[in-house]
Formats: sequence, C-alpha cells, structure tokens
Amino acid sequence: MSALYFLLLALPAATLAVNLKPYNETAHMMFVESDANGDGMFTRNELDMVFKGYDTNGDGRVTRHEYTSYTDLHTPTLHDLSHALYDIYDSDNDHHLDKHDYDNFFAIMDADGDGIVQEMEFTIYWTALYGSLEHVHGHGSQG
Repeated sequence: MSALYFLLLALPAATLAVNLKPYNETAHMMFVESDANGDGMFTRNELDMVFKGYDTNGDGRVTRHEYTSYTDLHTPTLHDLSHALYDIYDSDNDHHLDKHDYDNFFAIMDADGDGIVQEMEFTIYWTALYGSLEHVHGHGSQG
C-alpha cells in the first residue's frame, strides 16, 4: 500500500474533518506504508508505485481528474487537500503528473541528494507540507 493511498483512504475515513496532526506521526505512518520492501528507505521506484495507483487509464500520466476522482471515490473529505497536493506535485503546471513531476517531487524530499529518501527526510518534508496546507485540511485541529 502506498503512502498516498494510505493517506487518502485510511486516515480520515471515519471523520468529516481531516485531522492529520500530529503531522510527524502521520508522516511516519506514510513512510512505513510507502517503504514497500521494508528496508527503511524510500526509493524513486517506490514513489512510482505510489502514483501508479492513480493512473486509472494506464497511460503513465495522472491527470487532475484521475487523481481527485480516485480521492473523491475513497475519501471525499480530502477533496480540497487532493487539489492542493496535485498542484504541488504538478511542478511544470501541465495538468499531468508524469516522470518529470515525480523526479522533481522525489528530489525535493531527498534533502541530501543521495538518491534515497530516509525516514527523517520524508518526515521533515511531509510535516512542513501539512503545516503549510493546514488551512486546506481543517482549522482548529489539535495536535
């Protein structure tokens, strides 16, 4: 199960408000789910596996419609957050997520540039991202 799949399906499934706090714990859970082989490292191939689930037509690219439709189907409470995340992932603003966008996203998470995203890098990235998007996924959440 991928981190994004886990985020979009499991975390808020039983609630109307999205509460991702504490962000570092959410990020840890996402890392554990994203590290497909359990080796403690998140690789570029594992990132590809995350996004492959959203590519409903199998063309190697994920449109906003594919991404948000998948989210809306499984976890409608994350609709607004899914749009915000898509905008972040779509680094070239061409309305498709593809290799270029995935490379960029991975490079941002890989703070030390060694080609592997360690859990600390992953957690720091996602904790900061969720903090910056707090206005999208709920005010007044405690954490």
